[in-house]
Amino acid sequence: MKRFFSSLFRWFERLRNILINVVFIMLLLLTVGVFFAERPGVPDNAALILNPSGSIVEELALPSTSAIPLNFSAPNQTRLHDLVTVIKHAATDNHIRLMVLKLDEMGKTSLPKLQEVRAAIEQFKTSGKMVVAVGPNYSQSQYYLAATADQVFLNPLGVVALEGFSIYKNYIKDALDKLHIDVQLFRAGKYKAAIEPLVRNDMSAEDRQSNRLLLNVLWTEYKNDVAGMRNIKAERLQTVLDEPSKYLAEHDGSAAELAKSEGLVDSLASHGDIQGYIASALGKESGEYASIDFRKYLNATSGDKPSPKANRVGIITASGMILDGKQPPGTVGSETMMEMLNKARLDPHIKAIVLRIDSPGGSAQASEAIRSEIVRLKKSGKPVVVSMGSMAASGGYWMATAADQIWAAPTTITGSIGAFGVLANMQRGLEKLGIHSDGLGTTSIAGGIRPDRPLPPELDKVMQLSMQHIYRSFLHIVASGRTMPVEKVAALAEGRVWSGTDAHRLGLVDSLGNYHDAIVAAAKMAGIEQNYSAVRISPTLGLREMLLVQLFGNADSLAAQMTVAIGSRLSALTQILLPSPLVQDMTTMNRILGLSQERPTIFAMCNLHVE
Repeated sequence: MKRFFSSLFRWFERLRNILINVVFIMLLLLTVGVFFAERPGVPDNAALILNPSGSIVEELALPSTSAIPLNFSAPNQTRLHDLVTVIKHAATDNHIRLMVLKLDEMGKTSLPKLQEVRAAIEQFKTSGKMVVAVGPNYSQSQYYLAATADQVFLNPLGVVALEGFSIYKNYIKDALDKLHIDVQLFRAGKYKAAIEPLVRNDMSAEDRQSNRLLLNVLWTEYKNDVAGMRNIKAERLQTVLDEPSKYLAEHDGSAAELAKSEGLVDSLASHGDIQGYIASALGKESGEYASIDFRKYLNATSGDKPSPKANRVGIITASGMILDGKQPPGTVGSETMMEMLNKARLDPHIKAIVLRIDSPGGSAQASEAIRSEIVRLKKSGKPVVVSMGSMAASGGYWMATAADQIWAAPTTITGSIGAFGVLANMQRGLEKLGIHSDGLGTTSIAGGIRPDRPLPPELDKVMQLSMQHIYRSFLHIVASGRTMPVEKVAALAEGRVWSGTDAHRLGLVDSLGNYHDAIVAAAKMAGIEQNYSAVRISPTLGLREMLLVQLFGNADSLAAQMTVAIGSRLSALTQILLPSPLVQDMTTMNRILGLSQERPTIFAMCNLHVE
């Protein structure tokens, strides 16, 4: 019987490997087909349909390639760079007559990214081409882009769902108490509030103060931008949103009529009427017109880019949580970033570098490794300019301090100069279940970091000392990079976050501007502003990651949809044939908690949290 089951499992393992290889070959063939497929053409006298899907991000987060290589789906995201590239190209393309903003599938997106897309749309409009926004409804993010249009259409039963900005969190101290879970917290910086939900039941006064200032900056910027685009008054918009029921009653409960009355939209129209308007604008009487969506347009025009010039500004993107080692797109790996920075240093054509940071932070050790490599790059004589996206906080700001210049959007979230660590102790809960921990070690700290026993007093002191050391190192790094006295940095630190506007006023960033402004600044610093091109520097990817990038990043959407279909049909089979996702989930949790399988746990915990 034992021999029978042993043979059965060997056969099962062979079958699993065969299936994996078959599917991998199918994906490989599909990708090769995408590479060599004939590019779609751009029709004449056409409308470009700008229809982003999901959130707008700096880099697409690819499906996991570790624990379950066949169980993936296309990320519901749209890359900011792709949108901006398409809009700018269409501005000078004689095939494109107007642009339609179809935003109903666009997800919640940060204001700095919306402002980047808005700038590109405004540039498109300067070419004399019309922009039309259509949608059954508009969320707050969607409406910001819709407001750039020459004509904003809304369904007669639709809603412009503006509400303002807010920060609400679930505080779970009481829940943890009921579960008999004790949280041991180590923190340097009274405003370092990311872990407050674990140890409080409400928002602290410090966090409330910091958030109020940040929200005021974001909301003021949003209101003023919309008011300027729609030629309305920001004060009036605030008044209506403070008493929406009062003004909605004046229009018999019709949110669409209210939006039109307040100047937020131009016309209430059905789908057919909108299509007729667009066709008429293109000179078509039948109501039919040629169009191309932005993904197909990106694929169709990808070969139109001129060859890079001899003088180049290298673009490196650091997007996502900062982690140690090599990491896929959507995260910032220390080794991955160092590899790209080293490429820039050794390439004789690259004269300057723009580091685009969009990160909430992460590992202090990884952040320092990347910062040190930036310093090394600068010593080669190449200027480095940081362009901050939606967020460059904590570890993101740690990296940025090495740059020659730091640029931020007014609504960028930055700062958060501080450190924290957190451990959960479930001893009381386990004892309620009759599970007890006992044993011995050769030192007072041996086996000290365990979820089933309290942290030994000696380790408690070690952890707090480590947090303070990281915090002091952070202060000195900022003081050196920003040429500030440490005392002044300390007054701005304590884990407090700042808007780009406030960070500029306080000297934490050099200039306010967008991604393009940072590129121009880098070219000027290198003395090549009259003749240069910007080129993106990418990490070296493995074969599997290259396939995923092609399928989910830059490939034609049909190919991506075909791949998703294959993946979804194999999903159930994958759950049976492949290892459990538990390992992947635990790895993710370890990253969040700062644990590591590659270093002693104590140092990993001290390493987390410039976040």
